[in-house]
Amino acid sequence: MDMIARSTALASSSSSSSSFAAAAAAARGCRSSARQRHARAHARLENDTQIRHQRRRTRARATNGADEDEFAIFRFTLGIPGFDDEDIPRAVGVLGAVGLCANHAAASASVIASGALERSETIGVGLCVACMLAPELGRRLKGAKGREKAIGEDVDGGASAVFALSEDESSSVKEDCAWATYAILTNTVATGVMFVNARGEVSVVRGTARGRDDGGVDASKSETLRRVTLAWTQATAASAPTSPPSEYFPTRWDIDRVGANTWAFLPPAAEAIAVERAPAGGALLVWSDAARAFSRKDRAWFAALARKLDASTSSSMA
Repeated sequence: MDMIARSTALASSSSSSSSFAAAAAAARGCRSSARQRHARAHARLENDTQIRHQRRRTRARATNGADEDEFAIFRFTLGIPGFDDEDIPRAVGVLGAVGLCANHAAASASVIASGALERSETIGVGLCVACMLAPELGRRLKGAKGREKAIGEDVDGGASAVFALSEDESSSVKEDCAWATYAILTNTVATGVMFVNARGEVSVVRGTARGRDDGGVDASKSETLRRVTLAWTQATAASAPTSPPSEYFPTRWDIDRVGANTWAFLPPAAEAIAVERAPAGGALLVWSDAARAFSRKDRAWFAALARKLDASTSSSMA
């Protein structure tokens, strides 16, 4: 009986060990299968990520290539020498006015007395005046937004686009100068602006300015500021003590009349200049290549900016 019991116990122990071994082997198999599934999922994820990155790079190259393409723009004109196509409405208005005069002269007394001719002529005169004013209005609207050219870009007439800030000014003054010049160039028809502090040194010049006489390029922004400061000193040497707080030269004729066309920092294409002086001695100069570019409201704003920049630079010098 004891032998039978021991045999039974041994058999039971063997079957239990086998069961445990089988369970352990199954668990290892499950873990191995899970690792394999995780590896396959990770591989698929990496592959999908690489494909997305490749597609993005392809789209980026395609976009860059499209941006770099050059397109020829054809402009159809009348081709009349010395005649700007923008003045066509003005010519139409003049011809219409001549036709109205001829029609009135040829009309009979009964037609004139009826009043119909008077009404039609009133409408015709209005249309003729609108046609004659259209080119000038178009030019003004075309320049309704100031623009900044890329730094260093050549501009017709011996000028170039610059943006130079004095390194001698504090960070707050630089921020004020950068903000003020950007606001002027983007909210008016100005093409260039500069501020001269109370020491007579140019703190900032931005936009289109005259280049060097030899046609070269300034080696640094500091050299640009020194050159513009010297030009400003020479321009104001004779008139600085008696200069009014506000000056405005709306046309090229006014610029030539006062001799501002000799200012070595002013681009040759400038057609209007506004100069606003602050009480402490600073001065804000704004110019544009459009005649009568700045309204009275614009000049009042320039004066406020000049006082702000003047106070900012004066406080930093104290």
